[in-house]
Amino acid sequence: MKNTPLLLRVFFILLAIGILGILWQVYKKNTIEIKAVGGSLREGIIGTPRFINPVLAQSQADLDLTRLLFTPLLTIDRDKNVSYKLAESVDVSEDNNVYTLTLKDNLFFSDGSQLDADDVIFTIKSIQDQLIKSPLNTEWQGVNPEKVDRFTITFTLAKPFADFIYNLQIGILPEHIWESIDAQEFIFSKYNSQPIGIGPYTVRDIIFADNGIPNEYVLSRNTNNIEQVYIDNLNILFFENEALLLKSILNNSIDSAFGISAQNIENIENKENKEIYSQSLPRVFALFFNQKKQPILASKKIREAITLGINKDNITSVIFNNLAVPINSIYTKDAEESSYDPTEAENIIALEGWKKNDEGIYEKKINGKEANLEFSIAIPNIEDMKLVAESIQSDLKNIGINVVIRSYDQGNLNQSAIRPRDYDALLFGYEIKKPSDIYAFWHSSQISDPGLNVSLFKNTEIDSMLTNLRTNGNADISEINKKIIRDYPAVFLYAPSYTYTLPKSVSGISLSIHKPSDRFNNIQEWYIRTRRIWPIFIKE
Repeated sequence: MKNTPLLLRVFFILLAIGILGILWQVYKKNTIEIKAVGGSLREGIIGTPRFINPVLAQSQADLDLTRLLFTPLLTIDRDKNVSYKLAESVDVSEDNNVYTLTLKDNLFFSDGSQLDADDVIFTIKSIQDQLIKSPLNTEWQGVNPEKVDRFTITFTLAKPFADFIYNLQIGILPEHIWESIDAQEFIFSKYNSQPIGIGPYTVRDIIFADNGIPNEYVLSRNTNNIEQVYIDNLNILFFENEALLLKSILNNSIDSAFGISAQNIENIENKENKEIYSQSLPRVFALFFNQKKQPILASKKIREAITLGINKDNITSVIFNNLAVPINSIYTKDAEESSYDPTEAENIIALEGWKKNDEGIYEKKINGKEANLEFSIAIPNIEDMKLVAESIQSDLKNIGINVVIRSYDQGNLNQSAIRPRDYDALLFGYEIKKPSDIYAFWHSSQISDPGLNVSLFKNTEIDSMLTNLRTNGNADISEINKKIIRDYPAVFLYAPSYTYTLPKSVSGISLSIHKPSDRFNNIQEWYIRTRRIWPIFIKE
């Protein structure tokens, strides 16, 4: 009898737990889980920011923080979809010469001042000012920005340019802050490190190391911005190199990191609390032939044999740990089916009259002299490029072609090889940010320095198509691609993939990027916390 009250208490406790469990199940069944504001993320970046400024940003640290603190006018993803941010709309004249941009009328900088057309025009003119030395200067030459009204600007181009809209992926400076700063003093302004921006986040605090260099930026959610985010705080920490960045993510000192190399990503893949996102970058790496420098490469059949003799799958899987895709295209696209066929490569070489010598290298008489089938490859002195070149060297030796690797420091490669076009073949990568970028690498007007047509490719039909692509956007890129690759001016090898490591607790990630800082383009969809809500309270 003495135990009766205790038994009753246990009974009622269990009954209450059971009722609460039933009520919770009913609640879960009849409510919907939605994103909720809250949480924080610690992100590591290699390097230290110097210019958190859309006019001056150049390093990866600069560009990342600038994207978080300065929402751009618009963004364009890999599928050419335009997302208007600060801009309400962009209208283009029939001749592609005039672009009219209308701003949204409810935009405010972090100091409370309203953004308008004057701020946009000031930003563009700052980019165009030669004394300021903006890295965007070249893209804005020949563009005349004019104010129509408080929220409307026209951009008149010196000549038609179909891809001009890509230039509008820029943040805007507040004129009232910067107008009193002399152009020559632009780079010294405190606002480069303590920006007044109009972004999804604002600077709450800066933590400095003993040497006065920033160690960490503490960013808080900007409740007045057009890009309303769910994650409350971002702590951006800076590291001198990848080794220190990797160490910090492995010991959970940071939560997220962009660009861990293929060689190191395996260390993170086994961490249960991490998710690794990857996608090929719009970069093309290829082996470009200089037919004028090396007569052997003037033979289209030999260039075809070299293409068939290189195992791209081996490069992407072994060297890049599958964080690259094999390609056969002048622009980045999905992985291509392998064209590796060493037997056919040797058949082609033999049909061209070459015979193997005692060392297994093909040779034949050219202009009365015995010549080996060999050429050299100029490469930058970078570990990845060395490994790729050595893989090519090994593959081609197996089919009787001798390859000599010539390694240069980056500056020397440009001055001694690329600019004078002094190479047999060049292992080189280029970036495609917008469709017309291929003009710089394949139009015959770009053969000589400072042009970037490093294969010295020349075709009047392609020139015409590339000009049309650049001026009115009407040319078919896939047709241009087909016509170029049929001539084998280069062996298109691979497109590297980026890696972005995030905690599994962060949801809503969708990445379609041209450059690393684009990973923040949909940050307004990211969330850590959720809450449940009755359907009647959800807005359509």
